[in-house]
Amino acid sequence: MIEVSVEIAFSFKRELSEDDRCLLLPDDADALAVLRALVARAPSLERRLFDVDGNVRRDLNAIVNGLNVVRRQGWATRLAAGDRVILLPPLGGG
Repeated sequence: MIEVSVEIAFSFKRELSEDDRCLLLPDDADALAVLRALVARAPSLERRLFDVDGNVRRDLNAIVNGLNVVRRQGWATRLAAGDRVILLPPLGGG
């Protein structure tokens, strides 16, 4: 098992306690496992993280140790003990 820390930059972070910000995951866990673990702890997050088909919402983004998962293997990006995962809301501007 590995332990990773999670930071959430969404308003719904209030739905999780500080204890929910440290996750114990299987050794072969990926970034998607973080989302599933959060939903297991707080089922109300499911529709905020996954669409109606069960896919990760397209507007959700994650950073693992400072690198966007898009620049790695997407949600299949493997995690290691001590990793820091930051979940980010969609960014817009103009």
